[in-house]
Amino acid sequence: MDVKDLLLQGLLSSQKYIDISFRYDSQGSVYDQECADLEEFYHYRSEKAVIHSNVKNVVSHLDIPLMVFELGCGNTKKSQLILNEILQHQSHLDYSPNDFSKDFLVDVCQNLCTIYGHQLRLTPMPGDLMDALAKIKNYRDRKLILWLSGLQCFTMVKQFEMLSSIASVLEANDACLLTVDVTQSRELIEKAYLDYDYSKPNAKLYTNGVHVINRELGGNINLSQFKLEGRYVEDKDVSKASYNQVWLTSLCKQSYHLEKVGKTVTFEEGEKLLLYAGNGMSHKYTQKQLDHLFARARLRIMKKWENEHCALILCKRIF
Repeated sequence: MDVKDLLLQGLLSSQKYIDISFRYDSQGSVYDQECADLEEFYHYRSEKAVIHSNVKNVVSHLDIPLMVFELGCGNTKKSQLILNEILQHQSHLDYSPNDFSKDFLVDVCQNLCTIYGHQLRLTPMPGDLMDALAKIKNYRDRKLILWLSGLQCFTMVKQFEMLSSIASVLEANDACLLTVDVTQSRELIEKAYLDYDYSKPNAKLYTNGVHVINRELGGNINLSQFKLEGRYVEDKDVSKASYNQVWLTSLCKQSYHLEKVGKTVTFEEGEKLLLYAGNGMSHKYTQKQLDHLFARARLRIMKKWENEHCALILCKRIF
């Protein structure tokens, strides 16, 4: 399916939703970076800290030389800590960053060229994560797949599918390095994620998918006619994880015509438009939940470094 079909699929479902990936266009990626600067947004600082403190140890567990593929690269500030350390052990590095937004990825690669010059040989992979993994499967050289804070954004079903796909492209000497949120404090989580002030980047990021709908489908959905709401759901079941849910509640009965696809979507008063697909987003894990999820996907956790809020996990395929 293309972008229009996927957006329309969510809007025409019995429970209307916007997949989380659509919030990360060029503007959404800017909002995402701004979220990292918020004092209450603990995850970015914790993630950067656990990488910075352990990067030498991490790279010592990798088979060098290698090439790096990064899923959902963002601005690469955190991954540069890892790239820098790898470049202490090999003269140059083949690096293929992936991001949903092609325009944003172009800017990221231009910045990387300025920083690294010929040390970094760039092959950008814009688009969907699964499409990127299909391309990675064609590379037989030793590789590291890097995925920082991406797993937790997806539904539990999608997480299993993604990890299984990662396992399928790994050879015996390959590895995957990823970070996940292990925070268990409800108070801290709600303060960081459930702030609906439209002047702050959190709310702007959550609702950016609506702007994508208006642009891609020719709609004129008016955010002032909706209320942004959400909740944190704690789940200790070993086969699941805790998560956040965020949605827009329609303040009245309202209809919008989507000119580019010739469809009309109607919201009843009180009807929810979920800003995620499936059960929720921003998952938080216990150790038992991580062990269960990775084992199901045929990935062995080789090493884990963590602080109070973030775990950095090195895993390999189970053959």
